[in-house]
Amino acid sequence: MTNSCWEVMVEHVMSDEGTSLNAASLCLFSCTEEEQLLKTTELLHHEEWKYYRSLQFERRIRSYLAGRYAAKKAISMYLKEDDLSQIRIERGVFNQPLVVHAQNVQVSITHSGHLAAAVAFSEKFPMGIDIEQICEGNRDVLHNQITAKELNLIQSLPYSEDQLLTLVWTAKEALSKVLKTGLSTPFGIFELQQINVKNDVFVSCYENFYQYETVSFMLDSFVCSITYPKGMGPNIEAIKKGLDIPIRI
Repeated sequence: MTNSCWEVMVEHVMSDEGTSLNAASLCLFSCTEEEQLLKTTELLHHEEWKYYRSLQFERRIRSYLAGRYAAKKAISMYLKEDDLSQIRIERGVFNQPLVVHAQNVQVSITHSGHLAAAVAFSEKFPMGIDIEQICEGNRDVLHNQITAKELNLIQSLPYSEDQLLTLVWTAKEALSKVLKTGLSTPFGIFELQQINVKNDVFVSCYENFYQYETVSFMLDSFVCSITYPKGMGPNIEAIKKGLDIPIRI
C-alpha cells in the first residue's frame, strides 16, 4: 500500500469469555488514490463484479470497493483464507452484507469519508460496526437524535461535545446493524443507559437491549463503535496495539 492507501488489521478483537476463541477480526482501510482503489476490483468475486459494474455514481463505487476490501481482509484473517477473490459477500433483504461460505462467518461493514471498516465474526456472536467522522457541522443533526438521559451522560465526560455526540450516534448505529433495522427504526429505542470510559476506550450499554454492549474508540477525527453480545469481552489491548492508540497510565 502507498502512503495514500493504508490498512490496519486487528485479530482477536473479541473473545468468548472462558475460551481462547477468536470471536472477531477487524480491518480498517483508507484509500484516497483512485488508481490504487480500483486495483481492489481484482479481489472481487465474479458475482460481486457484476454488482460493481452496475454502479453509476463515483461516491458509491468508492465506498463499495473500500468496504468490500475491508470486509474481505477481516474475513481473510478470521478464516485464514488467503484468496480474497474466493470470499463472496452478497446483499441480504435489508441490504446487509451476507457472507456466502461453508463456515458460519458473517461481516459488518461501515464507511465514512475516506475510511472503511469491517468486523468479521461467528454467526454465534452477532456484531455490528459503525464509524463516523467527528464534524462540527453535524452537531445540530446529532443533537436532534440524542435523548435527555444521554445528554446527561455525556455532559459528565471530559471530551468535546462533537466527539461524544458522534460516539452516541455510532453506538446506536452499530446496534441497529446487529438487529438489521438500519435507519428504519426511531433511534430513541436504542437509548444508551450507561457509558463507561477507561484509557480513552468507551463501553456503553442500552436501556432496551440489555443483552448487548458496545465498545467505542477514537481514531484521529473518527469514532468507531462495535456492538457485541454481553458475555463476550472486547480485547482492549489488542485494539489499542493494533490501532496504535496510546494507553494512558
